[in-house]
Amino acid sequence: MSFWQKLFSAADEINNEHKNQIACVENDCSCKTNEQLVSALAKATDEDTIKGIKKVLVSRGYSRKELNEINHHPVQ
Repeated sequence: MSFWQKLFSAADEINNEHKNQIACVENDCSCKTNEQLVSALAKATDEDTIKGIKKVLVSRGYSRKELNEINHHPVQ
């Protein structure tokens, strides 16, 4: 395996790890109320956790602007 293949496969693994963590957060949040999620979002510090909670709240009708006011990290 060439140097470039190793480099890009490592980047893919890291990206997949973040996607898996976000998906796990979304799964855990699916059974919580909106109020619980808003509270958790206000306290969250991990980027993957923040993204997962925001994805669930956006799917429940919250706007990105509202969520950015709660936690000053942009939704991606």
